[in-house]
Amino acid sequence: MKKILCLVFIVFSININSQSKISLSVLGGYNYIPMENFSHYLNGFSNSDFDKFSFSGNFKLQYNLEDRHNIFLSSEFISTNASFSGGFVSVIWTFEAIPVTIGYEYMFKNSDTDWTPYLGLGISYVLTNTEDKYLGDDGTSVTNYKENTFGFETKIGIEKVLIENLFLVSEIKYRFIGDTKLNKYTNGVETNLSGVCFLIGLKLAVL
Repeated sequence: MKKILCLVFIVFSININSQSKISLSVLGGYNYIPMENFSHYLNGFSNSDFDKFSFSGNFKLQYNLEDRHNIFLSSEFISTNASFSGGFVSVIWTFEAIPVTIGYEYMFKNSDTDWTPYLGLGISYVLTNTEDKYLGDDGTSVTNYKENTFGFETKIGIEKVLIENLFLVSEIKYRFIGDTKLNKYTNGVETNLSGVCFLIGLKLAVL
């Protein structure tokens, strides 16, 4: 009986230790997305507007390989808008992207402080959608153009222990996303949601 209890305790301890390596993070952020190619295209229209700054949300699942080495899987939602109006016609574009990223982080741990800086990089598979809303005398129409592409990200961040297993996380990242077409009819006009993002949020170590 003692041997069985000892075995159960060992298995339980290993399970707890394994699970303690896993953490979940939820962050919100602010993007700078210049979209230069599309901006040049939009400048050809009068009364045009483009939001270079937008909000995004990020969810990250992280696994600690060793004391300073993490791998992660993250998903992020990015959205921004543009529009123009001329004569009796207006067009509103909504650009959306969901990068799904797998990557690596190196933690600069120091036992003398609750602050831990880190560096990271990752490769992404990106789902994009462009909504084109046309408003004119002849009515209203909405079309969506979906295209998938690849990208990568590099980032620098810092986390701080708030209470046991709960951390405050902040990071700045550069995100590259491959070009996609504005729609299936305009091969010469490309969109690109690459840019710089500032994120802040919470990380929970799952026990």
